[in-house]
Amino acid sequence: MAPTAIKMRRYNITMTILDFDVRQDFPLTKKMVYMNSGAIAPTPMAVIKATTNYLLKCAEEGPDSQGVSEYTTSLLNEVRTRVAHLINCDRDEVVLTQSTTDGINMVANGLEWNRGDAIVVRGGSHEHYANYFQWLRLAKERGVLLRELAIDADGFFDISNLEEQARGSKLIAMSHALYNTGAIIPVEEVGRIARENNALFCIDAAQSAGTVSVDVRKIGCHFMAFPGFKWLCGPNGIGVLYCSKEASEKLRPPSIGGESATLAGGTLAYSEMPNRLQAGFRNYPGAAGIEAALRYVLRLGIDSIRDMNMKVAGVLRQEMSRVPGATLIGPDDDKLRTSIVTFTVPKDPGFIVRKLSESNIVLAERDIGGGKKAIRASPHFFNTEEESASVASEIRRLL
Repeated sequence: MAPTAIKMRRYNITMTILDFDVRQDFPLTKKMVYMNSGAIAPTPMAVIKATTNYLLKCAEEGPDSQGVSEYTTSLLNEVRTRVAHLINCDRDEVVLTQSTTDGINMVANGLEWNRGDAIVVRGGSHEHYANYFQWLRLAKERGVLLRELAIDADGFFDISNLEEQARGSKLIAMSHALYNTGAIIPVEEVGRIARENNALFCIDAAQSAGTVSVDVRKIGCHFMAFPGFKWLCGPNGIGVLYCSKEASEKLRPPSIGGESATLAGGTLAYSEMPNRLQAGFRNYPGAAGIEAALRYVLRLGIDSIRDMNMKVAGVLRQEMSRVPGATLIGPDDDKLRTSIVTFTVPKDPGFIVRKLSESNIVLAERDIGGGKKAIRASPHFFNTEEESASVASEIRRLL
């Protein structure tokens, strides 16, 4: 059953020219309801064209020609400038990576660890594994102490518990927004506690960059990793690691090559940031794509994106609250959550997700802790309130 055939509750939807243009930029909106941007977002046409144009330039002029080399240098500067605008940092604090996982691994493998060093993490396995397995491995292989904060049903922790666990710790690591409940963690408070305890602070921003305001200066973090392919609507295979100037002196580059180091008088010397952390980087088509994606998102404005996202999420939560047997997961207060809407139903979540896909509705199944599964919708600015109603209506039919 196609979503357009579903009987829907009517909403007073105000579609502006901007809204219409946005949906035109995402061809999949013509044939499906895609609410899975928390996994991988679709790319707008501008991103596809930018990536293709870079490859065409290489094909026409030669990938190692002077013209392409100069263009690539300019492109990388543009990417870093736009990331700097997005998260309020300096350009030379922006390192291009493959993904969030890649960036966090650079931190975990680049810091010097001694037996007895302590790392504070939020909720252990309730964290996304991309921001947990690295610290778990250090505990198992290097004798590092892993201090896991107790959490409530939404994923929040007691600040006083963090203050206690942070004493004597070398690093605090946690997500800015949670992939499973949508809860927004009070990272500015965490940053304050990290400063008071002279601890480094590493953030997984995979579920916040591109959908909520992110300001590394206000937060006071030392590291922040996020991908281009989620809420930024960029291509796969490229991400960002923010590394503060202060922290870069403590981070040993886990890889080294001609792009990141040199011989000075016969002595090996690392390049200046950010090149010292980018040995062998070659995903220049991806850089062209993420530059276009950043330009697109910044033009819309993060505040506008959040407003649009939360309206769609609000309707979905409202409609799912009326579905018999459905239970919403995550904070009720919309100021404390992203547009992620997570819920359980009486039937197997995997079954419901598969059946929804047959009706051209794309959601996801996710772990909400303790091996318990739930259904997650992660609408973005190209989704509509009417689509939210259609999703809830189809789930009601399946139940």
